[in-house]
Amino acid sequence: MGDRFDRLGVRHANVEALLRRPGIGHNNGPTFDMSWEAWVWRRATAKAWKTPNPEVAKMRVRRAERMGITYRELTAALMNTGAHLGSAVLPLSLAARVRRGPKGEIVVEPRNSVAALVGKFGGRLFLLGDIDAVPALGEAERADFLALINRAFDGKVEAIGWGHDGPAIRALLRANAVSHQEAFLVGAGMGHQVLGETAGLPFTKDIDTWFS
Repeated sequence: MGDRFDRLGVRHANVEALLRRPGIGHNNGPTFDMSWEAWVWRRATAKAWKTPNPEVAKMRVRRAERMGITYRELTAALMNTGAHLGSAVLPLSLAARVRRGPKGEIVVEPRNSVAALVGKFGGRLFLLGDIDAVPALGEAERADFLALINRAFDGKVEAIGWGHDGPAIRALLRANAVSHQEAFLVGAGMGHQVLGETAGLPFTKDIDTWFS
């Protein structure tokens, strides 16, 4: 009877993993890679994150504070792209509510918490106007929209682009002579994370941690 019982056929899939788990004394850490490639990577990483001279460190800290990001985010972007961050792209839907007034006029209602963050920002700020987040605008209304939005944000917005995807962000930055490697996206949620990656931006900063 025992020989006819298919033990492997009824064995749960997790059993194999349990049978292969480390023995007593293992700390469940990653496998220690002794390869040449791993050694080179560890050495390069240590060199890259070596504390720079005080003047450079202070300059980076001040820039990070103006951008509302961390020193590590700023440095990681610099190491990955070789470019200095100086700009941010903010979706209009996060910055303000746009609607039609009783006479058909465009009304911009800035979100108070975001307006306060924008007031702290010390770089070049661009808005991405998702066409689904605003009422249908004519050509003249689009031309006047930047001035309208800047009345709500004290002139901090340099330009606004229209679209809802990565190419729209790239076009917005290119039109203002900004490399996509020099800008980051301020967003909320996985959708904006994907949007930033599609645009090729160094990273997306969650708005809840911007200037936190």
